[in-house]
Amino acid sequence: MTTPEFSIKPLDPVGAEVNGLGGLESFDAATAQALNQAWFEHGILLFRGIVSAEAHIALSRCFGEIEVHPLPELRAPENPFFFPLGGERVSALVFDETDVLVNRIPWHRDTAYTPTMCMGAILRMIEVPDAQGETLLGDTAAAYDALPEDMKRRLDSLEFHATISNGAVEHTGLGAWWSTVREPRDDEFPEGVTPFRTGAYPDKSRFPPVIMPAVLTHTDSGRKCLFISPMNVDYFLGMDRAESDALLAELVAHMTSARFVYKHRWSPNDALIWDNRRFIHAAFGNRPGETRRGLRTTLATKFKVARYADGSGTAPIDRALTM
Repeated sequence: MTTPEFSIKPLDPVGAEVNGLGGLESFDAATAQALNQAWFEHGILLFRGIVSAEAHIALSRCFGEIEVHPLPELRAPENPFFFPLGGERVSALVFDETDVLVNRIPWHRDTAYTPTMCMGAILRMIEVPDAQGETLLGDTAAAYDALPEDMKRRLDSLEFHATISNGAVEHTGLGAWWSTVREPRDDEFPEGVTPFRTGAYPDKSRFPPVIMPAVLTHTDSGRKCLFISPMNVDYFLGMDRAESDALLAELVAHMTSARFVYKHRWSPNDALIWDNRRFIHAAFGNRPGETRRGLRTTLATKFKVARYADGSGTAPIDRALTM
């Protein structure tokens, strides 16, 4: 197989678009190596024209081993390597007492409530709404680089307590850009939208709390990253709650400032890969009745990034992340 030619166009302010590989359903070793080098450099790669599940899987395998999502109920019935987003699996929530939206998710890292958090993900959007529905990605390596030296020293040995969160339904804290969220009343549900019920979310006892470091070194790039997932942080160890909350608020505001954030407006058959070790992300949400449907694959990591808070599973954390 001949290595296809492709070009890289930087995105603003971070990431890159890959042109010339749309329509392929297989990728040779030389292409995979070149794509990995581009990924380590840019952290986000955007592909256009990834039109099939086969192409999505093949592209994912360029970057490593694919794993199934830790929540079995979220796996696609037709292929457990896919995690469906949107489509019929949506409901409505009311934000700040005015906006009825679906698919809104606060800032987070994927599987940031497990000891071996995933390396990255590739999301391919199949149907997109006429408006909204954007994905936002924040570069925590650039955010770390921009911190004052005294803050870097403070964070380098700091750890935090983290737990699974049921997304926007219970999250009005740091990492959310809304003040309140609630289920709509029966008369507020838009036509065709399934009534939301909190009981549909997973039992949190399946995922015990973990202790994670605030900073990890990405050895593929050599850069330090703020390893904070705002949706999952409960508190920093060794601080009272007021001090911890103040530090978290400062860091989240810094990480999510516009100079570090790429905002993607989706077109059908876009595929976006992000480095979960380096980036946090969020979903803006869209109006009920407008379809936003995608599939996500998850890239595995075999390196331990946390320990259980109860003292079990006390193997040391790998503070240097690798593939």
